[in-house]
Amino acid sequence: MAFVSFTRPDDTPVSINTGEVLSFAPVPADGPLAGPLKVGTRIAFKNGKHQDVKELVEAVERRLNDAA
Repeated sequence: MAFVSFTRPDDTPVSINTGEVLSFAPVPADGPLAGPLKVGTRIAFKNGKHQDVKELVEAVERRLNDAA
């Protein structure tokens, strides 16, 4: 089990368990699924929850792959 650190929308750190990540994609910029960020990544977990982070998709993918 590996953990990777990212930055929440409020600039606080969050550690993500790589084994619980289901998918990730750019945050929705508008519409009913939009969150507090206009640019960043939404990480979805196996339990149905998600976390928006400030890092862009490419950085999230690289960090998750490096931790695996």
